[in-house]
Amino acid sequence: MKTYNGNKTQERRRKRVFAPILYFILELTLAWILLSIINVSFDIFSWASWSYGAWFGLFLYWAYKTYLIYERQKNLKPV
Repeated sequence: MKTYNGNKTQERRRKRVFAPILYFILELTLAWILLSIINVSFDIFSWASWSYGAWFGLFLYWAYKTYLIYERQKNLKPV
């Protein structure tokens, strides 16, 4: 949604909460179904360093996405 505050237009973004959570749960469910079809073990400790690398990669991705949202919102002024 765009608003006009007198001198320039800026985009106001709604904070969405439930849709990303729903998408995340659906992605986990899809991954679980695919892994169960190919019979991959779900014992996370047997994966050892691979699991730590995957969690670290996910953490970096989430942190980067959060940082981009923060940078984008930082330049917007309240209307």
